[in-house]
Amino acid sequence: MSRYSLSEFIAATSDKERNEGVFELESERMLQINLNGEVWIKMGSMVAYRGNIKFTREGILEHGMGKMLKHAVSGEGTQPTKAEGQDALNLADGGKKVSILELGGETLFVNGNDIMAFEQTIA
Repeated sequence: MSRYSLSEFIAATSDKERNEGVFELESERMLQINLNGEVWIKMGSMVAYRGNIKFTREGILEHGMGKMLKHAVSGEGTQPTKAEGQDALNLADGGKKVSILELGGETLFVNGNDIMAFEQTIA
């Protein structure tokens, strides 16, 4: 473990704007969401946020395919949380490495417990 002065620590760990879109890797184990609207996040994955963000625990969609999608995306016992607002939201999941996948009409099957965040358009 390294020792830092306070100014060295702030310089080494400050948020650097990458302008990579909604989802950015803050580190290999932390996801930063540049929120301007809404996303769905894994309950319990929020580490920190700044700005005006509201969190709501609810189903992805209230009827029909939404319930089936909720089960498929969230996995057994996992409830997604809606994050709405503007600014930055940081997520982590038990030290797991984070990957960002951009789906362009493709289909991907993933263990729902391993999905940390997704946009509403995933449906």
